[in-house]
Amino acid sequence: MIFPRAQGLYENLSTSFTQLDALLAELQNNQFTGYVQLTGWEYEGILLFDTGRIVNAGEEVKGQRRHGPSAAASIALKSKAKDNAISVYRLTSEVTQLLASLFDGEAIYKDLSNDLTGLDKLVAKLQSEKHTGAIEARSTKRKNAATILMRDGQILECAWDNQGTVTSGQVLDKIIQTLAKEAALFTVYRADLTRVYSTDVDLANSFARPGMLALWQAVLQAVETTTDRLAKVGTFNAAFRRVAIALATDYPFLDPFAGEFAYREGQLTFEGQATVAQFNAGLSHCLAQTMRDLAAQPATQDILTQLHAATASLRAESQFQLEQVGLTATLPEVFGT
Repeated sequence: MIFPRAQGLYENLSTSFTQLDALLAELQNNQFTGYVQLTGWEYEGILLFDTGRIVNAGEEVKGQRRHGPSAAASIALKSKAKDNAISVYRLTSEVTQLLASLFDGEAIYKDLSNDLTGLDKLVAKLQSEKHTGAIEARSTKRKNAATILMRDGQILECAWDNQGTVTSGQVLDKIIQTLAKEAALFTVYRADLTRVYSTDVDLANSFARPGMLALWQAVLQAVETTTDRLAKVGTFNAAFRRVAIALATDYPFLDPFAGEFAYREGQLTFEGQATVAQFNAGLSHCLAQTMRDLAAQPATQDILTQLHAATASLRAESQFQLEQVGLTATLPEVFGT
């Protein structure tokens, strides 16, 4: 999707010299409304702000799209790489809300050819229906593409990418005239503005997710090593998996069959939509119950004593991070009291 660029605050700041964390803090303090764009080779990430709050995030990697906390966390990681670029554009609150809802938008018409209908007729039809959403239009032969944003049948904003140059504002007539002369496809999305800005998603915290996952991986590695040394290789993973399945109703990301969370061969991966708080709560519950189950078995009945000794160095090295996430308080089975 082509985003409007009428009011540029910063453009093409190199990630070699710009810290995204510091920039986001400035935007939050200034009650910024608009979006931050991170671009790289075959990559685009978008962070949408409304009055200083990150309200949605989306990214496109080699044509594949995703949004929400996982996209925000990925953008945080990509911003650390060199040779990417950061741009910041102001938007109105109304346009921002519409764009945020379009990340979950439903495609009601997909790849309509202008052999069947002209863009002018499609716009008129949607206006008569008081449509809220967007039209994505693209040339099939040239690098021309456009996004037309609508609310209750009114045109809110247009963005037109003509051979790599993006213009915004009153460009609808130019878009219609240009695409009428060449083969083009149109996709229409419906937006539900009642679902904008879910209170369950704290995307600012998603930027803490990469560090949190690295910390959890170190904890799980320590627990696995200690457990398997007392019993046999695979003991911890088998016990952990059983508890994860049992808790999947309360914490869906733990369901091994959902493909959102995995811990295998010492490596932790998470691609789900759970917030940082939900993730910490679910994984803490799962690990604590796993330790209690193992302590009840003859082969690993001494697991808690052994584990407290084994995690002493981890606690000393990462005390601030562990306390910040709350793991020392929620996991006495692992770290002791």
